[in-house]
Amino acid sequence: MRKVLVTGGTKGIGASIALYLRDSGYDVVICARTGDADFRCDVTNRSQVEEMQKSIGDLDILINNAGGIHTSPFLKITEEDWDRHFNLNLKSILYCTQAFLPGMLERKWGRIINIASTAGKIGGRYLAAYVSSKHAVIGLTRSLALEVADQGVTVNAVCPSFVDTPMLRESADQIAMKIGRNVDQIMEGFRKMNPQKRFVDPLEVAHAVKFLIENASVNGQAISLCGGETS
Repeated sequence: MRKVLVTGGTKGIGASIALYLRDSGYDVVICARTGDADFRCDVTNRSQVEEMQKSIGDLDILINNAGGIHTSPFLKITEEDWDRHFNLNLKSILYCTQAFLPGMLERKWGRIINIASTAGKIGGRYLAAYVSSKHAVIGLTRSLALEVADQGVTVNAVCPSFVDTPMLRESADQIAMKIGRNVDQIMEGFRKMNPQKRFVDPLEVAHAVKFLIENASVNGQAISLCGGETS
């Protein structure tokens, strides 16, 4: 049975991935800072990640899902805002991947899947820090994929557009307060950005993750789940 770690796996996209893979027969371990996690771990803290690796042992599959978003007009982005995005959305991937990749390389089999966003391919108003961090996630994905391509490990990213999760509603609340609009109007604007005029279901992201686990020839890709908004 393949062992999987899902970071940030207690809610939203991460919870859907974890549940779906468990139902599909994988041995799934969830880590998060809050909620009903198998391991409490702040993945922006290298020492905590290293301790988690010692407890879990080797993995077959790493799902780097932990992430976050804070909306702000560009001129109001603080250094703290910027660092928070890059620590959670990018540095967490560095720490977790450096912790678990060696075991995959030793066994010559592994899957690393980074949950990115269509924001890693296009821009977005009030999202400069988030967009920048997700572009970096895709760059990391493509570079590492080439580095390990002949060693039995694949590295890919899944890039959903707006997904129907509590985090999306929180983002809409932030924008609504800052620009003086109704939160339902913001949510409707998000929905209409998808050419299919709908939000992505978290389970669709889980399906894409399972596809990437089971297909050894797919490597270095950033697969969009967005109804045609971007390639």
